[in-house]
Amino acid sequence: MEILVEQTILINFFQNALILNMTSFFVKEKARLWFLISLLASVAALICPLFNLDFYGKILLQIFLALLIVCLSFNFRSLGKFFFIFSSFFIFTFILGGGCFFLEQAYGSYPLFIVCLVSLLVFFLVKFAIFYHNRMQRIKSFTYSVKIKANGRVVEESGYLDSGNVLLDEITKAPIILINFEVFQRLYQDISLVSLLAKQNLTQLNCAHYVKINSVGSGRKILAFVVDEIQLGDEKIFKNPTLALSFSGFEKSFKANVLLNSQMIFGG
Repeated sequence: MEILVEQTILINFFQNALILNMTSFFVKEKARLWFLISLLASVAALICPLFNLDFYGKILLQIFLALLIVCLSFNFRSLGKFFFIFSSFFIFTFILGGGCFFLEQAYGSYPLFIVCLVSLLVFFLVKFAIFYHNRMQRIKSFTYSVKIKANGRVVEESGYLDSGNVLLDEITKAPIILINFEVFQRLYQDISLVSLLAKQNLTQLNCAHYVKINSVGSGRKILAFVVDEIQLGDEKIFKNPTLALSFSGFEKSFKANVLLNSQMIFGG
């Protein structure tokens, strides 16, 4: 019986600590006294079955404990913030408990280390999902619709505003906008990759020249040229901007084929 009690406390402590961590990560608020609160919550989970409550009584008790944990763990200055933290805590409790419940229903009782392993697996999956969602939201907030006019063609793409791209062309004195080969090929269909690598057949490019960059491109020279116009969204229009062709693979990180220069938005 002693081993069972210790195991129950340990499992509940471990899961409560993970739930508090997930909630803290999601709501971007540091949880206070997480060790002590997780321990108290695990003891409460051990004592609650002794009251022999009915189904609705157990639900109300769980809600009360969740309210108490949230109030003790987090700071909130508004009712909306409180409900946001509380609902997040409740959802993560359901997710983590649901993973262990599914395993128990499928395979019956299982050792302590299996419970911890499943809890950790659910924990890392949820944190990865939150991290990926936040990253996509940050990228989306710095993404603009871009319309490039050059060589008698118009190409519409998504452009990411990179605060780290502060490149200036030494010849045109203009900020450099990076594009990948996919966009370049749509603008200049007659210029093949072989021609680019051999630095041949570039006469149709306006003011074609090579610029050295030290951040994106590892200090190598990349092909730069001037196009007729670039339009950001529905308002900002830039005449005769300088573009540069990059093979660095930035589109994989920023989910965009055009890397905008920060000076285009914030100025020099």
